[in-house]
Amino acid sequence: MRSIVAAPLVTIVLVGLLVAPASARTFGRLYAEGETFRTFGTPARVDPGTGTDPIYTFNNSTNPDQLSVARYAPGDGSHGGRWAVYHVTWTDVTASGTLITSFDALQANADLGLLTIARDEGADFRCPILPNG
Repeated sequence: MRSIVAAPLVTIVLVGLLVAPASARTFGRLYAEGETFRTFGTPARVDPGTGTDPIYTFNNSTNPDQLSVARYAPGDGSHGGRWAVYHVTWTDVTASGTLITSFDALQANADLGLLTIARDEGADFRCPILPNG
């Protein structure tokens, strides 16, 4: 009789332990190639300077919709979300409201001298990016 009661209870506890971490994740968002993707942080250690996939954060954007921009979308040159962090600073404040959603647009603005891009090796991290859905 005890095993009849205990087996379902053990199953419920195990399912709860497996489901809770996945549902407890807080997802962020970023842009890649003009599309929005979901992300979530992982506790993996990433040594400074070992990131492989460029990601660009914006220091002084005045656009409320501006998110970080990844160089590669999943499956298109991506190495699995081991991020090499770069910080973007608008040098032309009149352009700081421009929404950047792709690396190509970012590079075009840099080529025009409207912003600067600086590497921050100490900020490298790991997180996957997933289709937004």
